[in-house]
Amino acid sequence: MEEEFIQSKQNPRIKALSRLQERSGRRKLGLFAVEGLRELERCLLAGVEVDEIYFCADMFKSARHSEFITNIRGKIPLCRVSAAAFEKVSNREGCDGILGVCHTWQTSLKEISIESGKPALILVADAIEKPGNLGALLRSADAAGATAVILSNPVSDIFNPSVIRASQGAVFSLKIATATPEEIFDFLKENKIKSYAAALGATKIVWDCDFKEPAAIIMGSEKDGLPREIIDRCDEVVKLPMLGQADSLNVNIAAALILFEAVRQRYGA
Repeated sequence: MEEEFIQSKQNPRIKALSRLQERSGRRKLGLFAVEGLRELERCLLAGVEVDEIYFCADMFKSARHSEFITNIRGKIPLCRVSAAAFEKVSNREGCDGILGVCHTWQTSLKEISIESGKPALILVADAIEKPGNLGALLRSADAAGATAVILSNPVSDIFNPSVIRASQGAVFSLKIATATPEEIFDFLKENKIKSYAAALGATKIVWDCDFKEPAAIIMGSEKDGLPREIIDRCDEVVKLPMLGQADSLNVNIAAALILFEAVRQRYGA
């Protein structure tokens, strides 16, 4: 059966899709948008519930895009849209003409379980402001094989289209939770996970730490770093050596360096 074809940017369904670009719209509808072939493929592979897929064949970047639509036809409802209508709902320049509408899920700390027999590696991120940084943090955590990512005081939510894009789909493969600092420290204590606060005022260098045991790397916001009340509750305060004039790194780069120091210690240089 031929899919519905929407041409107008003023179509009610296009307007509803546009609302998913805003956090309030996602929260109200319990839905979010996954744009891009790579991201949507990883979303489906992870078993995320996809309600429908919108596509504009005129924007496809490769034959794989057409093949994807052909293979999905009859399995998930499809809707064809004009280039003008797709641009209205797109969150990126140079879009590839594929967007899925998916159901959000719970990000409670109760959803995170720690496997026995393998030391946990947790990334905790507090008050991360920029969606691109949050997405990059998720990507780095996924690459390092982190057990989970826990967000406290989140400014951006994981269902933000820019977070999904920057994570390159890692948002679908990671265990991610949102919790208060109090809940996080209770969780770490209960699971016997040592906490390491990354802060400029530290005297201990990260490679002098023992990350072979269960560990939580705690990173602060891009602008202010970690608040004192969180630093004071951590088991250790650590830093990366800064040998040039710059006194700090991008939060994702710093987190990735510390995470992979843990990987190096656990799996060998």
